[in-house]
Amino acid sequence: MKKIICIFFCHLTILSFGQDAEAKNKLIRGFVFDNSEYASIPLPAAEVPIEIIGTERKTKTDDDGKFEIEAKEGDVLIIQGDFIKTQKVLITDKNCYEINLGTVTGTGLIYFQSKKAARKNNRFYRKLVKNLMKKIESGFYDCLD
Repeated sequence: MKKIICIFFCHLTILSFGQDAEAKNKLIRGFVFDNSEYASIPLPAAEVPIEIIGTERKTKTDDDGKFEIEAKEGDVLIIQGDFIKTQKVLITDKNCYEINLGTVTGTGLIYFQSKKAARKNNRFYRKLVKNLMKKIESGFYDCLD
């Protein structure tokens, strides 16, 4: 009888460790894109601050618009920064998120360029789009869950 009681309590303690009192954090990955009205395709948004509402957890996107942060289901990511619209994203069971931002327009900035500067910017933009298209075709920006 003592062996049965001992085995019962051993199984009971093992089962109690399997219970989750709270939801566990998981690593959330994603990409942030800027849907500027001046660009022909969404461009990765670099250095965009991302934080979880109600916590101290914060991160920023890298040069490719990629971010990683620990969160749990039900948390809300807030993406905000200068010249972009603030966006909130609810964390669900997905592990990867693709977030498309819109650029805030009507900032009152007027920008004049010389013809030489405009040509230089156009070359830079074409090169940027070409490199971005290579990454898109290789599957770099695919969210696979």
